[in-house]
Amino acid sequence: MTTDAPKTQKKPRRKRKNTGWVPDQHGAWVMVTVPLLLGVGLAGPSWIHLPLAVAWMTGYFAFFALGLWVKARGPRKAAFRRPLATYGGVSAAASIIVVAMYPAVVLWGVVFAPLVGVAVWEMYRRRPRSLLSGEATVLASCVMVPLASSVVGATLDARLWTITALVALYFVGTIPYVKTLIRERGDHVWFVGSVVYHCVVTAIAAALSAVGYASWWSVVVFAVLAARAWWMPWSVAHRGKKWTPKVVGLWEGASTLAVVIAALLNN
Repeated sequence: MTTDAPKTQKKPRRKRKNTGWVPDQHGAWVMVTVPLLLGVGLAGPSWIHLPLAVAWMTGYFAFFALGLWVKARGPRKAAFRRPLATYGGVSAAASIIVVAMYPAVVLWGVVFAPLVGVAVWEMYRRRPRSLLSGEATVLASCVMVPLASSVVGATLDARLWTITALVALYFVGTIPYVKTLIRERGDHVWFVGSVVYHCVVTAIAAALSAVGYASWWSVVVFAVLAARAWWMPWSVAHRGKKWTPKVVGLWEGASTLAVVIAALLNN
């Protein structure tokens, strides 16, 4: 007669604590990189874009490390000083190179300063995921479209500003939309606000298309995004569907690509 060996239960894996060196906010990577790459693509690559990219990306890394440092308590704070100092130093050095190559870039500080200031203030108030903080960081990222074009002397014409506006309108809407699926799931106010916003943006895209500044493809894309802003949270509330952050991120990656392509098709 034999007896079965007792089954061993697998211990749940502990979530590794972020050390501050690599940002783990996957959605933010798209918001940080796409406007920069779009600006470079519209103006044409130049040597100045190398230090600009280093300054921008390491600046984001430093901002992320700062958030962890502010959030940490006691001895834990010391763990984030090194990545904060390293990324901050590299970003500052790269920024100096950009200024040396194109001094007029400092004028963009008038736009960046209040946006970054709002995000940092919310961080110190321990509200890093607030709507205000999210929108401030999104708008700061979108400014990289005209900035990356201006540093090579490109003309900031109506087409560039229209593309910037369409991309910004999309990214601004992702903040409340994602909240309706994860952190604010089931909240009627967030749901209505997100749907109304996306409908308004669709109307704006239609108006821009009517006067010849945007293509009708942008209207189609934003209309689909408005439908998505209604249907996905609705499926959670009425069908019990659960959208994981990974799936939401994949959908947003595809949506970003569609928005950018449609924006580039304008006249």
